[in-house]
Amino acid sequence: MELNNHQGWYGETFVAAIAAAAGFQVAVPYPDIGKDLILGRDHEMPELDVQIALQVKSRRVGEFTSTESGFKIPLPIEQFKRLRGRRQVPCYLVMVVVPADPQEYIRLDERALILHHSAYWLSLEHHSMPVQQGQKTLTVTVPRDNLLTVDALHKFFDSACEEVPVP
Repeated sequence: MELNNHQGWYGETFVAAIAAAAGFQVAVPYPDIGKDLILGRDHEMPELDVQIALQVKSRRVGEFTSTESGFKIPLPIEQFKRLRGRRQVPCYLVMVVVPADPQEYIRLDERALILHHSAYWLSLEHHSMPVQQGQKTLTVTVPRDNLLTVDALHKFFDSACEEVPVP
């Protein structure tokens, strides 16, 4: 598989593994609608049967600017537009940091499967649209503190459920 496709597929699978550990369903939208994964959960109360959408960006170590507070990555303006603002299905940008060498993606033995490296998230719900004519990309900073974990995914769903009107 071509390196960039391999890296992207690994990043999406990395996030899907975290979602599986959290007990969520994972779907890949078809056709591609600008979101890579849709996470859902089956809840006995229909009004709490919500979904969240994720746009996954995989970046090799050294392929992005790292600061003390986070990771700077460029987003095409069209992707930024699809992720910003309040939506019925909340959307999150997820950046997966992957090893430069695909041979280092995983390590396994009889007791463990270890996926390398990590994933971070950013909500663009409250970001305004920049007003620069002709701009093709926009750089966003994904906070280093926003490590994507099982608990973080549960908080995403808890927040989405708070937005559902009570019947």
